[in-house]
Amino acid sequence: MATVTFLKSGVSAVWTGEHDNLLELAEAEGLSLDFGCRMGNCTACQQRLVSGEVAYPEGHDGVPDDGNILLCCSIPVGNVEIDA
Repeated sequence: MATVTFLKSGVSAVWTGEHDNLLELAEAEGLSLDFGCRMGNCTACQQRLVSGEVAYPEGHDGVPDDGNILLCCSIPVGNVEIDA
């Protein structure tokens, strides 16, 4: 388990692995964040990672800008803080 904090929204949630990615966790917590393809290809869901680390599944093609992550296909590796 890990704590995921969405700083701008003031929301913290516990990552249990129940959701497929950080975008689904955000939506389950009532957040409405930008996204497009849900596969990491369009990069519309990228947000700045303030602290922590995320992992991506093999096969995703999107590459976020430096310091950002793709919410639609990333999972936390320990506690993370996201500027969303």
